[in-house]
Amino acid sequence: MDPAGTPLGKMLLEEITPVVMVLRTPSVEEACVKNGLSFVEMLSPFCNFSNIDVPLRTSSDQPYRLHKFKLRLFYESDVRQPNIEVAKERLKQVITKAGEKENLELISDPPQVSNLLDSSKSELLPSWFEYLNKELIRTASFSEHETFDHPVGCLLVVSSKDEQPINRFIDLFNTNKLPSLLNDGAMDPKILKHYLLVHDNHDGSSEKASKILSEMKSTFGTNECHLLCINSSQDAKMEHQDDPWASYLKDLMHEFSSKHVIPYMEQKVRILNQQVSATRRGFRNQIKNLWWRKGKDDPNEMPSGSMYTFSSIESQIRVLGDHAFMLHDYELALANYRLISTDYKLDKAWKRYAGVQKLGSSGQQNATRCGLWWIEMLKTRDQYKEAASVYFRICSEELLHSAVMLEQASYCYLFSKPPMLYKYGFHLVLSGDRYRKTDQIKHAIRTYRSALSVYRETTWSYIRDHVHFHIGQWYALLGFHDVAVRHMLQVLACSHQSKATQELFLRDFLQIFQVSGFSFHGLVSLGQMLSYIKQFDLSLCI
Repeated sequence: MDPAGTPLGKMLLEEITPVVMVLRTPSVEEACVKNGLSFVEMLSPFCNFSNIDVPLRTSSDQPYRLHKFKLRLFYESDVRQPNIEVAKERLKQVITKAGEKENLELISDPPQVSNLLDSSKSELLPSWFEYLNKELIRTASFSEHETFDHPVGCLLVVSSKDEQPINRFIDLFNTNKLPSLLNDGAMDPKILKHYLLVHDNHDGSSEKASKILSEMKSTFGTNECHLLCINSSQDAKMEHQDDPWASYLKDLMHEFSSKHVIPYMEQKVRILNQQVSATRRGFRNQIKNLWWRKGKDDPNEMPSGSMYTFSSIESQIRVLGDHAFMLHDYELALANYRLISTDYKLDKAWKRYAGVQKLGSSGQQNATRCGLWWIEMLKTRDQYKEAASVYFRICSEELLHSAVMLEQASYCYLFSKPPMLYKYGFHLVLSGDRYRKTDQIKHAIRTYRSALSVYRETTWSYIRDHVHFHIGQWYALLGFHDVAVRHMLQVLACSHQSKATQELFLRDFLQIFQVSGFSFHGLVSLGQMLSYIKQFDLSLCI
């Protein structure tokens, strides 16, 4: 089965992929910006390959072919852990923007339960869930305890306009502005380097660029150098082309991936696997390690607070596992994760230990990310009830985060076999309460309306009143007074409620009714309103 055919497989192919660090001179960026793109934005669309077809061999020398592959490009300044507060604000904006698209659906009737059960998952799930989950996963990127995000290669880019371009290439990597992962010793600085010369045809003939390319090849090696010609001309008389560089960027990145990055990673896997096999695998080596290993009690052996350098055997095993995983040799990856987990446990390196397990408690961002991966694994096995419990476990004290997790949990109960409708509705109400407390009123209405699909067909009158009443209040806040009155009318005949509750319902109804200015045009007549009021507890009239 095509791994991209499942949400889990799609996430693996898009998120667990090699990173290439991009170092460029200002002249390169200036040429690209003329066309409204950064250099990374220009190349990124050509870094996702659906049929690259590269032959590889597993650790047991079994041949296989890599058909799907993706590179992730990052500037050196972005190879760092995201600022948590900035990430939270970005997630809030994603949720708010999704809520702004709900206006038309807000005034429609909630779906019937039968329609819910007959609809497909893609029809029911809000489309922004997938994007939000990816953003949540990325909040824990570029950690020192795993190497999925550690660059496997470096693309050094210089413009043909730059003075002394050969020296510029050398200077790019010899700088104190490199990521902390390199400077702190968590990552091996000896990574694949590829040299790219960018020539803007708007600056003149490419003859000069060709001479520079020849000098580059004699300095850095023939196979490690490339020339990319672009056209940043803004001459209005020239015929505009939607994608004038596509054939050249595509060829460049295909060759870079298939002939450089993938072979480099495969070779590194082979070398590391031989070293690990000689020193750590086998019954005798494992017993020797357990017997002599004392464990590292001091987590601050290095200035960065990490107890493992890139050259330590523990780090090498982790690199081996992560590289194997990104090359889709999952059996070798799992074997190395199991091997290293014992070392992490003995060393009390709990963050790293959690990183090779299913779910850890070493920080909310890491726990959330691990939980989301775990959830996708459970969904792939149709274990939706179990997936819902994981959503509940990764809820945090942060209300907006909790609201989204609870809403996603509710759909897991709906998709369970058989569907757990009451749990579906209950978790929607829990989610809606949290949305309201964070002023996400449209999301609160949406979740409560969906809960009505369950509760309006039950005898659970108290929770049904609760849902109708709050929906009415929230619609009124948004100015939808007609719809607000309609929901408020549903709770006026509530003789099962206490006198205080009935008074509250009536007071809010009359306030909304007054504000509406009879603007609901026949949705309810005055006679209907009075008939509802007459059904109230007579004590209200005293």
